[in-house]
Amino acid sequence: MDLQTLEKAKHQWQSAADMMPQLICLLDGKGHLIHINRTIERWGMGSVANVKGLHLHRVLHPNCVDPQCYFNAFWLTAAAKLSRGARTEYEVFDPVLKRHLSLLVQPLVQPPHQLLEADDLHAVVMMGDISEFKQAEAGYQHLYEELEYLACREKERREHSEGMQARLLAILERTTDYVAMADAVGSMVYLNPAGHALLGLVPGDDITRMKLCEHSDQEVKDRIRDEAIPSAIRNGLWTGESRLRDHAGREIHASQIIIAHCGNDGQVENLSTILRDTTEQVQTAQALRESRDELRRLSGLLVTIQEDERRRISLDLHDGLGQSLSLIKLSLENSARLLATGAADEASESLKQLIPRVKEALFEVRRVSTELRPSILDDLGILPTLSWFFREFEAVCGGIAVEKAFNVAEHEVPVPLKITLYRILQEATNNIVKHAGADRVRVSLDRIGDVLHLLIEDNGSGFDPLSIRYVEGQGRGLGLLSMKERASFSGGAYHLESILGQGTRIEVSWPCGEFSG
Repeated sequence: MDLQTLEKAKHQWQSAADMMPQLICLLDGKGHLIHINRTIERWGMGSVANVKGLHLHRVLHPNCVDPQCYFNAFWLTAAAKLSRGARTEYEVFDPVLKRHLSLLVQPLVQPPHQLLEADDLHAVVMMGDISEFKQAEAGYQHLYEELEYLACREKERREHSEGMQARLLAILERTTDYVAMADAVGSMVYLNPAGHALLGLVPGDDITRMKLCEHSDQEVKDRIRDEAIPSAIRNGLWTGESRLRDHAGREIHASQIIIAHCGNDGQVENLSTILRDTTEQVQTAQALRESRDELRRLSGLLVTIQEDERRRISLDLHDGLGQSLSLIKLSLENSARLLATGAADEASESLKQLIPRVKEALFEVRRVSTELRPSILDDLGILPTLSWFFREFEAVCGGIAVEKAFNVAEHEVPVPLKITLYRILQEATNNIVKHAGADRVRVSLDRIGDVLHLLIEDNGSGFDPLSIRYVEGQGRGLGLLSMKERASFSGGAYHLESILGQGTRIEVSWPCGEFSG
């Protein structure tokens, strides 16, 4: 190859090198520049002619005296590798040039000796400005970090959502309310365990063929279809009272909520319903209404009983004490006339005849007073009172034998129950005398644990209890009703059994724990 061709190749090589964006340097063994391309001028670091023979560090960092400058360490490493014929690659942000640089130091083992400068050519250094790449890389890294952050947030949100769904499902599974979900046409897709139990289903039963309100009566189904679901679709929610039947056919009152779930297009996608069993509350409210009605009836009955008792006392006073006092009055007036005429002996005889009548009047007063409330009950207690009462009963009703079994002590009968016991026994024996035609009566009083038991039974004609109903204004059935109400008002339980021709049995029991203390 002739010299002209070599010169032409040299110029072509230099032109190509000058056009390269990288800074290309040819160094001798001491790190001094033999040649550098024109990128140095484009980077504003001087001209090609002015830097020849300078150390590369001085070209890059003029006047640098920093012992910690990265280039010092870099060049020592690169020189060591050059001595072994190895290349060095390095990326760094140059604080002086304010660029991210890609450095490559390549040894030239056999440099082309035809080049005049090649006698001392030792290595080629290529520096590329990778600032844009680093900025893009930083941007990508930032974007990656943002995406990773968003992915983590999405994962957390999904895990939170799944956790919430799991907790909500656990709530639905454990709640005692009936919870069901259905598709747009009302076919069930979910029914919680409480709903399964209410309808008598087991977990494996197919619910997809069931409708949302399948277990309700037709009237309720029609109302749900025609009123509740359309209202839920219009307003998103419907609430109201409903009824359904369990697997045994028992009617259940419920407070019901129906929710319509719509998609973005406004069309119904699902329906869900929650039912809470309010049967107990409904029954309680009904019992309360019945209790109020019963209270009004008993208030009227109390007035009737009071009026009947006053009427009886009035008749007793009129027919007994009233007549005795009238005779006493007449006798006293007659005695006064005799004394006025001087017939003292006759007046004295008239007064003597008056004494038995006064005794009769006193007896009648005691009888009425005893019937109102026997003083012996307050003075001696219930057991002596019952003994006295049945002695009097047997004396008056000699044809009726009384068997008594009082297996309690006086202190075992609560004080508030003593008058109630007496009145019930008084009414029962009165009914036996008037209606039963019995010749034997058995009465027992026992306390078993905290319960006091009273039993009254006779061997009379008996009757049909269903045929004896108290009617206001009539006396029939009033005695039986008064015994029942006395037992109820005092906290007791009253039970009556009677069969035609087989006598009557009355049992009353009171829990005594509430009377303790």
